[in-house]
Amino acid sequence: MKQIFDLKSYALSYRRYTEFIVITAYILLIIISAADVSWSSTGKFSIIEPPDKTLFESGLMAIVIKINSPELDSIVIKYNGTTITAPVKKGKKFVCKTLTLKYGPNEIVVNARVKGKVVESKKIVAFYQSDVSSKFHTHPPEFQKRPFHEKGRENACKQCHTINLADNYPKPMKLKDSICYQCHKKITDYKHVHGPAARWDCLTCHNKNSRPIKYLTPKPDSKLCFTCHVASKKEWTRKKYWHGPTATGKCTICHNPHASNNIFWLKKPIWNLCVTCHVDKASGIHVIAAFVFSNKGHPTKGFPDPARPGRELSCSSCHNPHASNSRYLFVNGSPTVFGLCSHCHHK
Repeated sequence: MKQIFDLKSYALSYRRYTEFIVITAYILLIIISAADVSWSSTGKFSIIEPPDKTLFESGLMAIVIKINSPELDSIVIKYNGTTITAPVKKGKKFVCKTLTLKYGPNEIVVNARVKGKVVESKKIVAFYQSDVSSKFHTHPPEFQKRPFHEKGRENACKQCHTINLADNYPKPMKLKDSICYQCHKKITDYKHVHGPAARWDCLTCHNKNSRPIKYLTPKPDSKLCFTCHVASKKEWTRKKYWHGPTATGKCTICHNPHASNNIFWLKKPIWNLCVTCHVDKASGIHVIAAFVFSNKGHPTKGFPDPARPGRELSCSSCHNPHASNSRYLFVNGSPTVFGLCSHCHHK
């Protein structure tokens, strides 16, 4: 009886174990089926870069699409009301494009076509977080930074591009001599280009030996920026009051280190940039309402700047965006409002 009992117990345990395996596999199948597999690496094409739910802190995103089926004749990328169509030539293995992101979430849909007919579609969502966006200066937790230039992430692109710089890599004399230009050429497609970026002297600022992520820049930003902008450092250091970004050394809160359509490589036009943080001043009128402009206050935009011919009135007409001897960062260092007024309203 003892032996029979043991055999029955063993059979019962084995059956329960089998049931557990089957149930677990079934649950996993349900989870996988319910998951969003729209960005899967299988199928007629694969989205190699970036992974779904990647966080970006710049407005440009490179998308790399691997062609898995020779029948495809075109790839169509749709995002933010923009459509990009890229033909797939015979033998072509990859399609690479640079996309301009808007602040916040960006849904990117990629369609593969054969003779004009969509045969497969996938999507990813990228999030552009920026300190100059009042709404999207933080990000949802599901979006994470996934730097490309780290171990293992560059392998796919090595098939077409030189990734690693030689120890004796020279400063390029022509734009296309820079290996960075191949993938990052869009960063200078703006009206105002910062000096090192204009020359594609990327290693002036980026450290090719940084690890685990390559090509990082020193932090805080001022540690790097002041190596060239020596006169500015000398001038501001003597001042009594510093603007927040200057005091913390975060130059790239306001300035794009590569290029911009705005003067001084600002990320937004001056007035728009200032009111991102100084929201209470966004009415367009400011101070001394009892004295001028029919009790509507002093304008902050929409008028010529008397002290700077050819420039429009803006916040920087009265306030120094970096440092001043005035508590309110007045441009002429005056401790009083009336002292500031004489900057424009003189005899």
